[in-house]
Amino acid sequence: MKRTIQINLAGTIFNIDDDAYEILRDYLNAVERQFMSSVEGREVINDLEMRMSELFTERLKPLRQVIASEDVREVLQILGAPEDISGHRESGQHYSQNYSGRYAGGRRTRRMYRDGQDKSVGGVCSGLAYYFNTDPLLLRILFVIGLFMGFGFLLYIILWIALPVAQTTEQIREMKTGSNYF
Repeated sequence: MKRTIQINLAGTIFNIDDDAYEILRDYLNAVERQFMSSVEGREVINDLEMRMSELFTERLKPLRQVIASEDVREVLQILGAPEDISGHRESGQHYSQNYSGRYAGGRRTRRMYRDGQDKSVGGVCSGLAYYFNTDPLLLRILFVIGLFMGFGFLLYIILWIALPVAQTTEQIREMKTGSNYF
């Protein structure tokens, strides 16, 4: 039998098991340490708690009323590490929980996505530009040149079908920085 705790997260009351509470408390403490020196820190923390509340509400079902540690891990995977949210990692101070992200042995794994926010047609060029760290305009020009050479249209359609759209915060961060780990 597990002990449950009632928490208030952005004005919403949740029942959370003890293990999940420990993980969430450690994460929120790390967020507070990361943003306490920032002027907008309290606003960032409030926004983060609102998003957590939304994600936890999505995971609860009518017959299931307690947030488990798996739920917390999934939500934290979506939100990202406090260091990633703030945009800078300080040596010696980082959030080090073991989650099943795409972090593999000290190197970043990078995935190619279509960018759903900065797109002219399908977001292919913008997503490729993030992946290759170049300007999307350059890739658009190359695709137009490829169009006149006979292979640009087919290549663009294939990439449009093959590449997924970056939808979650984790996917967008992974597309833009290659970083999705804690």
